[in-house]
Amino acid sequence: ELGFKSDWQLLHRYFQWNAAVYREIWDNVQINFFDPGLLGILNVNENGQNFRINGVETSFTAQIWRGLTFRASSAWNSSEQTNSPMLIDNNPASAGFGKPITENCGAGPTSCTPVVNPFGPRGTPTADSPPVRYSLLLRYDFPVHFAGSSLAYLDGAVAHVQIGMMHEGHTFTQAGSNPQFVPGIVVSTQRLRFENPAYSLYDASMGVSKDHWSFSIYGENLANSNAAVFTSTDQFIVAQTPLRPRIIGARF
Repeated sequence: ELGFKSDWQLLHRYFQWNAAVYREIWDNVQINFFDPGLLGILNVNENGQNFRINGVETSFTAQIWRGLTFRASSAWNSSEQTNSPMLIDNNPASAGFGKPITENCGAGPTSCTPVVNPFGPRGTPTADSPPVRYSLLLRYDFPVHFAGSSLAYLDGAVAHVQIGMMHEGHTFTQAGSNPQFVPGIVVSTQRLRFENPAYSLYDASMGVSKDHWSFSIYGENLANSNAAVFTSTDQFIVAQTPLRPRIIGARF
């Protein structure tokens, strides 16, 4: 990893810019198998494929005007499987001892069915790894003055108005060649692979604070985006973890 952190002033304004580039070589990634038709009712953990991960991340903060602050951050991530290992037959009594397992003949030589290599082909991405993620935030803090009015007790308080957004790219729930889920099939394995779609969130808040108290009104997921952040068949049903729906609230 190679990066930098910087702070400077330009035209009497404050700026901060941080950035980094990185490469990670991740070998023998552990993977879990569960396939009742092939392995019985056992979960099997195995050291598997290798990945090469390249990325860039950066963040920027600027004091645009007195009390007005802009923040932005982004990350780009590219992951790629660099080999394609096979499950090896380690039963000395079998005819295929020491060779890759390519078929299942549990009921006899005339009932053989192909076994898909669970480690998958080269070039597939890692699980739960969005290729892009970024966020933006604009916030304005300003003093309020109520001297000589019925709200004099608020004199000297600080108010704020803030808006922000966040975007996350699509992800896959598993790496390798686990079969893609197709609507309508009977779920009989935990090895199904799902693609969680990209989504964006928009938030806003406004409020006031003084001394040891503060009050704010906020909104989360203002566009009421509906997306799954994780999907699995661990309980033999398709179970999704969704985004929280639009929330409007107040804090004191």
